[in-house]
Order: sequence, then structure tokens, then C-alpha cells
Amino acid sequence: MRRAVDFEVFSRTCQYAYIFGRGDINGGYNCRHPGQQEVEDAGAHGRKKAGCCHWHTCPLGTGAEQQDMTDRTHPDAIKDEIDWGGECGDGEVTEGETLLVNAGEGSSPEEKEALWRYDRYMYRYDKGWLDRHGIPNSLCK
Repeated sequence: MRRAVDFEVFSRTCQYAYIFGRGDINGGYNCRHPGQQEVEDAGAHGRKKAGCCHWHTCPLGTGAEQQDMTDRTHPDAIKDEIDWGGECGDGEVTEGETLLVNAGEGSSPEEKEALWRYDRYMYRYDKGWLDRHGIPNSLCK
């Protein structure tokens, strides 16, 4: 089972996300995940490299592409069941917007943590959700 998440929100709530300097590298979308292969030279900033957070290189998920959803014979086709959870309501995936994160039995602790952070942000004004998870929030009345 994979969960479809909005990549923009996911990248802002991920435990590996950070802003490098003043956004000097990759517009400030940076990644500390040890599996991040996309890096840029940051030598001028006192570091050797800075990881870049991209939809297509995220170590915690797979970028959803329309062909992977509709053509099951395509080599990159997604074979798992997908929990869309409100994402992609019209059945069309816009490249770069939706990330599929493993949410099944085989999900890693870091995938679980990333989804927890995502959900906490997405449901921050949902009193019922916050109450069910024991999270106090004075903004919800």
C-alpha cells in the first residue's frame, strides 16, 4: 500500500528537509537524507555538498507519473494499491505534484515518521483528528 501525498507539503514537513543558507542551493529545498543522490556543490558556502529535495529523487517515495498509474504494462508502473486520500480526485496526476510513500506493512520507520509529520500538518485544524491522536491544539474549538 502506498499513500499519495502532495509533494509540496510533504517536502516542507519531512524530517530531512532544511533550508540551506538563504536558499542559495536548490531554492532552499534541501535534503539531509543519507540516500539523497541529488546534490549540489556548496563549497563556496563552507560545505562540500548540499542535498536537493526533488519530487523525482525523494528517497522516501516515488514520484507519481500518469503513465505509471494507467499503463500497467509500463516498466515503471505502480503495482501497489494506492490510498489517494483526496489527492488526484479527477484521476489525473500532474507530474511533480504527487509523491507515493510506502504506508504498508513494509514501510520503514523514516517513512512512518514522514507520513506522521505530513498528517499532523494536514490535520492541524481538525479537532477530531487531533483529539484521536492526543494532540492538544488551542486553535481548534
